[in-house]
Amino acid sequence: MSYSSVFKSVATVTVLSVITRTLAFLFKIYLSRAVGAEILGLYQICLSVFFLFISLTSGGITTVLSRKIAESDALGDKSRSLTYLTASLAIGMTAAAISVGALYLFAPYATVLISDERALPLLRIMIPALVSTTFYIIVRGWFWGTKQFGAFSLTELIEEILRILCTLLLVSGVVSGISGATGIALAFTVSDVIVALIIFLIFIRKGGRFRKFDNIGDILRPSAPLTVMRVFGSLVGTALSLILPARLIAGGMSVADATASVGRIAGMANPLLFAPNAIIGSLAIVLIPEMSADNVRGNYASLNRRLDAGISFALLVSGAFLALYAALGEELTVMLYDDSQSGLYLAACAPLLLLMPINQIVTSTLNSVGMEKESFYTFTIGTIFMIAACYILPTYIGIYAVIVANALCLAIEVAGNVYLLNKKIKLKFGFLKTLFLIAVFVFPCKLLVDWIYNITARANGVFALICAGIAGMAAYGALCYASGLVDVDMFLSRVRKKKAQKTAPAVKGGSAESARNG
Repeated sequence: MSYSSVFKSVATVTVLSVITRTLAFLFKIYLSRAVGAEILGLYQICLSVFFLFISLTSGGITTVLSRKIAESDALGDKSRSLTYLTASLAIGMTAAAISVGALYLFAPYATVLISDERALPLLRIMIPALVSTTFYIIVRGWFWGTKQFGAFSLTELIEEILRILCTLLLVSGVVSGISGATGIALAFTVSDVIVALIIFLIFIRKGGRFRKFDNIGDILRPSAPLTVMRVFGSLVGTALSLILPARLIAGGMSVADATASVGRIAGMANPLLFAPNAIIGSLAIVLIPEMSADNVRGNYASLNRRLDAGISFALLVSGAFLALYAALGEELTVMLYDDSQSGLYLAACAPLLLLMPINQIVTSTLNSVGMEKESFYTFTIGTIFMIAACYILPTYIGIYAVIVANALCLAIEVAGNVYLLNKKIKLKFGFLKTLFLIAVFVFPCKLLVDWIYNITARANGVFALICAGIAGMAAYGALCYASGLVDVDMFLSRVRKKKAQKTAPAVKGGSAESARNG
């Protein structure tokens, strides 16, 4: 795939992803105001348990499926994609069926894990969605591997729209006897089943079929360490929603306040913190099949270039958000959620945006080149430190323990993964310059944003946010351009070249027509 094709694919995925995440973000604002932080916290507890099991049923399968398809296509064997898909579904659906049975069987004992037993009825409602979610996640992995990025991202958007519509219908009390937390849980399951049916129809329309398979080991073996890693990742989320409330309660918080704290982190601050992933995740989605193809061909120079450019671009995006959140975290959440505590948390954890994009791209690269086991080792070490911090520190520093836990985990993962990847492809480390410059640029941009906001806040809070945000982004962009991190001239020259290529055939055609008429 050429760089222009990569750019188009990233743009397509980014646009659809931004729309999806914007809808999800706005909807979380609605939920936080409609049902409050406490019910949002109960829902988040259920989601954490649910996605823990989704990690078990399909966590590593989709990445391995997309990689195997990309590798076979690069070697000229395009016939294997559907057999890989069928094998993946056989593994995932079997695991989903077992998980559903186990959850219903052991649900009465879940109070050992869930600090607030009011979440149990909601979890029972959401359990059947494990089957439908596993199915459509794996099918979307087929779209990913075959580079049908439009279908891949469009199905994600459809999922979000249906979930919003179902939740609006059931939370509002339109359906008699259903509202609040029960409505949210039921909407989750109903919308999930509908999404699975729609994605199946799109799959058939795109030429997808199920084929007899004999390669289940090709999927199962490499996906095992990834699946375990995803399960550990879900356990981190579970630690936030299960361990954290219990430790906050042990430190003197009430059950309601502890549950609300989880809601503030997961339902208010994190959607803003992870906003850059709408763009960075799009880049990773497009790069993984390309880097898998580079690896199977032995073209490490191309793989290295893609990695370095990907990390630098991701850091540029994250740096812009870092400058805003560090200065206006509290003001943003007050405006969006009418809650200041989540904004204080957001401002404090904003520096994590310097490590998150590096870890995301490097981990994706390790998975692309078949180093799942190596990335699993570093992830395990980081996760152990994270869980320990989530258990020990809340008694002393409250919800800010989550920031320390994330920082420890990210630092360990980035250091370990970069070291392992460097042993294989000899990294150029060009992204370190980008990291240093952005870390330097963020400080003056934050000061500027603070100053602009303070002198305009007396007029109107929203006006002050807009003015300060625009000023901060303008200053950040100017610094990146002046330092050479953003090459506007090269971008404009490529645009002009592209326009020239499009108009060239029309000019030639016109000349030939004139000659014939002459």
